[in-house]
Amino acid sequence: MTGDSIKHTLFLLTALFLTFLWVDNHELANYSLQLTAALVIFLVFANKIFRIPSFLLTESTISVISVALITSATGGLSSPFFFLNHFLLFELSLLLEPQISITLTLSLMIFYLFAGQVGPNINNFIILLSFIFITPLAYLTGKIYQKVKKEKKEIKNLSNKIEVLEENFLPANGSSRPF
Repeated sequence: MTGDSIKHTLFLLTALFLTFLWVDNHELANYSLQLTAALVIFLVFANKIFRIPSFLLTESTISVISVALITSATGGLSSPFFFLNHFLLFELSLLLEPQISITLTLSLMIFYLFAGQVGPNINNFIILLSFIFITPLAYLTGKIYQKVKKEKKEIKNLSNKIEVLEENFLPANGSSRPF
């Protein structure tokens, strides 16, 4: 893991832990959907006002908090919005680093276990185990995306070098032959 990856992971884990503290407090848990709405509104306005180019960590943090709050407030593992957790893994794998999806999978599983969202029903454990099957897909998708992004950047750099070489070695009269 790189330094940025570790920093991003720790930031997201801290956000998830704070979300757990929010959900665990029964008085605060009643306002989970309101907090989610406030965070999303903040995200939209902050993105419009500040126009920060590296806004990805803020977006990812708000996504983690929002998805955890929404699924916890609407039934946990039996929530109709639980599928958002799977999209969250893909989002983080594509926006930040693919390794984050592995760490966040384990963290989300622990979050739902300790938040009392997993009942004695076997269906709940199967839903929780769905993370294990989605994580490799998110990780591989993120790896492929990072590779393609790196290759596009390399192609752009090579194209720029070719243009410079053409300007330096081709005569100014427009002839395509250097001789």
